[in-house]
Amino acid sequence: MSTEVAEIRQALVYRSHEYPHRLYDAFGENVTKYITQFQSLPADDATTDPTEFAVTVVEVGGTSSAVIGDVSGGALTITCAGNEDDGYSMQLGNANSGEWVDFSVPGVCYFGIQFQVSDADQTEVFFGAAVTDTALLGGVTDSMCFRTTDESATLNFILEQDSVETVTAVATLTDAADVTAEWYCDETNVTIYINGTQVAQLARTDVRFPDDELLRLSLEVLSGAAAANTCQIRWLRLIQIL
Repeated sequence: MSTEVAEIRQALVYRSHEYPHRLYDAFGENVTKYITQFQSLPADDATTDPTEFAVTVVEVGGTSSAVIGDVSGGALTITCAGNEDDGYSMQLGNANSGEWVDFSVPGVCYFGIQFQVSDADQTEVFFGAAVTDTALLGGVTDSMCFRTTDESATLNFILEQDSVETVTAVATLTDAADVTAEWYCDETNVTIYINGTQVAQLARTDVRFPDDELLRLSLEVLSGAAAANTCQIRWLRLIQIL
């Protein structure tokens, strides 16, 4: 897979030649970004909780954790403790950090994640951008994300403003199988890709488009059953060019 150089809104961009929506990196005064392949992650020495993120841990049935595992190329492994709804919530930045993803002005925003879950219909995930909240899967007011629900292997794409959603089914997850989920939001549309293939497109004029609140990069994984279900994330990128 080759890389090409392009210019988007006066920013220098590195992107996939085969999949031009897939941004690898961007540089410029108008760029904000978080990019990682999880080869390392700053963590608290005592708790092992990642210190780059504000975390909420639910671990009634044991210990829930988010650690870098022994995986070729790097990966973050989130393990839920052994009780239903145990799991791990992460929002980029600590308690003194604010929201910075801005859809109120024209621009480009790319989000991409490659992940797999151990039990597709008994693991709930939330990956994307949301307002600050300690229970993302419990219901946030504003978000743009990929999400699953308990008892279903369907991966949905969500646009949400003021607690009202536009929900679009975009994939069916299978146990222990990598899936690459991406969106590319430009001045007109939000286009959703699964494993490099376009599966949906929504207009920025959608009444649920979250353009009246700043958001932050957000991840949450919960177990839908009394089992220590896991989610492995190989890479994660959120790049906004305003």
